[in-house]
Amino acid sequence: MNKTDLINALSEETTFAKKDIIRVLDSMTRIIFRTLKKDGKLQWSGFGTWSISRRPERQGINPATKERIKLPATNVPKFKPGKNFKDMVRVIVG
Repeated sequence: MNKTDLINALSEETTFAKKDIIRVLDSMTRIIFRTLKKDGKLQWSGFGTWSISRRPERQGINPATKERIKLPATNVPKFKPGKNFKDMVRVIVG
């Protein structure tokens, strides 16, 4: 499912206009980004937690030349699914 499919599904299930669904999803995305930038963590009970993790500087290898290179420290996004999310996936897969 991509964003367009999600918008269509939400519009069908809620009977809200697609333009309203788009505004809500875009607002949600901005709020998640803004919250992570400010607080570094956003929890959605039962669904999961978004956070930012710091990846330290480390050694890597250029695959083309096999030369060792230094990879800089960077921030990376993380998502940890909540209990309800995990339970739902276990039922689908199991």
